[in-house]
Amino acid sequence: MRKKLIVILWISLVVLVIAFCSLVIYQNKLADEKLKEQERIEAQQEAAALEEEEAEEETDEELPADEYTFTDLEATYFAQSDATVREEPYDTAEIIGTLSVDSRISVVGTCNETDYYKIKINGDYGYIAFDDVSEEYIDIPVPSATKAVPTATKDILFIGNSITFYPATSDWWGSGWGCGASSPAADYVHLTVAAKGYSSYDCMSLRAWEFSSTRNYELDDLDPYITNYQYSTIVIELGENVKGHETHFKEDLKDMITYIKSYNPNARIVILDNFWKYSSIISTKKEVASEMGCTYVSLSDIQGVAEYQLQEGDQYTAPDGTVYTIGSFLAGHPNDAGYSAIAQHLISAL
Repeated sequence: MRKKLIVILWISLVVLVIAFCSLVIYQNKLADEKLKEQERIEAQQEAAALEEEEAEEETDEELPADEYTFTDLEATYFAQSDATVREEPYDTAEIIGTLSVDSRISVVGTCNETDYYKIKINGDYGYIAFDDVSEEYIDIPVPSATKAVPTATKDILFIGNSITFYPATSDWWGSGWGCGASSPAADYVHLTVAAKGYSSYDCMSLRAWEFSSTRNYELDDLDPYITNYQYSTIVIELGENVKGHETHFKEDLKDMITYIKSYNPNARIVILDNFWKYSSIISTKKEVASEMGCTYVSLSDIQGVAEYQLQEGDQYTAPDGTVYTIGSFLAGHPNDAGYSAIAQHLISAL
C-alpha cells in the first residue's frame, strides 16, 4: 500500500512538472508573438511617418513660390541658437542668413502651407522655421566661476564704454582713454584716480556688451581683471549704447553684477548714471542698483547740457598739430568740462 502511494505521488509530481513546463513554453510563445506584433506595428508607424515627411518635403519643393499664402501676424520673437533664415518658406530653400540666439525677429506672417514665419530682415523679407523661434528671450546662464577668489588687490576697476576707454581710431586724436578728452589726464577715470590718490587701478571697455543680444557671453571679457585682482571699488559706466538694445537689459546687468561678485565679493560696486539722458535706461539702472545693493551716482544735472559736450563741426588741434573736425561719432561725447563734471560727481560718492 505504501509503495503504491509513493508511485502515485511520483506520477503526480511528473505531471505537475510537465504542466508547468508547458505553461512556461506557452507564455514565452505568447510573449514572443506579442513582441513581434509590437515591432511590426512600430515598423509600420515609422514607415508611415517617413512617407508623410517625404510627401510634405515634395509638396514644399514642388509648390511654386508665388503660391504660398500667409496669415498676417504682427509679433516680435527671439531667435533660437543659430536660427536659419531662408529665401522661401521650406526646409530646402536657399539660406540667406543666420541669426544668433536672442536676436529680435519682426514677424509679419505665418505660412499656411509650411511651418514657417515670414519675417522682416535687412529691409526685405525672409522665412524662418517655427522651431527656430522663441516667444521669450533665451535665458543665457551666468558663466560659472572656475577660479578661486583672487588674493592680489587693487584699488579700483572702471568698466565702461567709449566714455571710459576708447582705442585709437581715425575718428579722434586719442588712444586708450575717455573718448573726446583732450588727454588721458583730462578724462573722468584719471581725474578720479588722481583726486582719490589711488595707487593701483584698471580700466577696460565692455562696449560690445551694450550692443549684444547675448550679453552673458561677453562677460568673460572681465576675467583678466576680476579673476586676478580683488578690487576695493568697481565702477560700471554702461548704458549709453543700450538704446535700441534694451531687451532684457535689466536681467543682463544684474547677471553682470552677480558674475563680478563671484570673484570680487567684497568690492563696492558703483553704477554711474548715463551721460546721455535716456530715461528708460536710467530708470532700469537705478532699479538694478537698488536691488543689487550698489551705489548709484546721478549725473542728472549735466545730462544734455551743451557746454559739457563736443559739438559737431567744432575743431580740435592735437598736440602734434593735427586738426580734427568733430564728426557725428564724437559729437555728444563729453568734452574736458564734461569729464571734469563726471569726475566731480563720482569723487563725491567715493
